Amino acid sequence: MNDLEIPRAALRDAVASELRPVPSLAPPHLRVLWMAPIALVLLILAPVVFSVRADTARLGWLLSRGASFMETLIGLGVIAAALREAVPGTLVSRRGIAWISATAVASVAVITLVTWRVSPTPLRQDGLGFVWRVCVAGTFLSALPALAVSLTLVRRAFPLRPALAGTLCGVGAGLLADSGWRMFCHFTDPGHVFGAHLLAILLVTAAGALLGSRQR
Repeated sequence: MNDLEIPRAALRDAVASELRPVPSLAPPHLRVLWMAPIALVLLILAPVVFSVRADTARLGWLLSRGASFMETLIGLGVIAAALREAVPGTLVSRRGIAWISATAVASVAVITLVTWRVSPTPLRQDGLGFVWRVCVAGTFLSALPALAVSLTLVRRAFPLRPALAGTLCGVGAGLLADSGWRMFCHFTDPGHVFGAHLLAILLVTAAGALLGSRQR
């Protein structure tokens, strides 16, 4: 008897015997809590391992630790959007993506410009020198664990636009890393922050898009 001659009932029973229940995914705002320990580590890692920036007293709590904590929350929010994007039927709209992108860029820009206004600390004659390389490499490398875990959470769903989900993971991971690294960096010069810190976030974003697109 060939496969075409198998009775429908027998075929249905054979298929049903191999089915296994699939646990439902928690909502994105709950799944993102898996990222909270990593976010906390990244928030305190650089200032604990290296040193705390010298102008924290001049900046006050709001522009030092407060601004970093806000950046952490925004990073977690972006990753939550990636987890929502990963579930078919709950895709993030184009307007939502635009808002997420604008919020991420604006948060770094506003924190940088206000910090510079309150505590101007220029970085002269460094260019692409030692400080620049340290901040780019430090922010990028410290973001990788957050990127890996967030991509793993995305992979547990079934993203229809995996590159976009990976991109959002990269943006979120970059913000989480920068939130702690800015508490170590002693220079508030916008040219340095936009040229090194923001570049590192963009590099993590590109890595997330590349790794996300290879998930299938």
